[in-house]
Amino acid sequence: MKLSLAALLGAGLVLQPGLSTNYKGLEITATGVERTQNVPLVDCPPGTNTQRGNARAGEEFAVVAMTFKVTPAFKETIVKKPVLTDATGKTYNTSVAIIDPGSVAEYKCLFPFRVPTGTKVTSVQIDTATLAIASLDKK
Repeated sequence: MKLSLAALLGAGLVLQPGLSTNYKGLEITATGVERTQNVPLVDCPPGTNTQRGNARAGEEFAVVAMTFKVTPAFKETIVKKPVLTDATGKTYNTSVAIIDPGSVAEYKCLFPFRVPTGTKVTSVQIDTATLAIASLDKK
């Protein structure tokens, strides 16, 4: 499903890279996108999970780095996993969950998304908050 910028603005908040959005009292910033074949699968905020993911032939991981800051407005809540959208409108899920988002005042998390090699990514969405990430992608 393709969405126009106007539709995204109507559905939530779209930000330019490096800017933050406030989602339920969490200040979230997308800081980068890297490509790799192997990734640690660490929960967010980072914990003791030591699982790893390996890309298959024809695939790679697009790893989106995001920082989180808990503001005074934050009330304990369940935060949905991020969803990645590519240039064609196709979405990809991550296995990394946001667990106990208010347990640490500030933290950085890496969200790996298994995508076909060379996929151009455009945005990452957490529930109603959407961040534009195309210019952060080094691919």
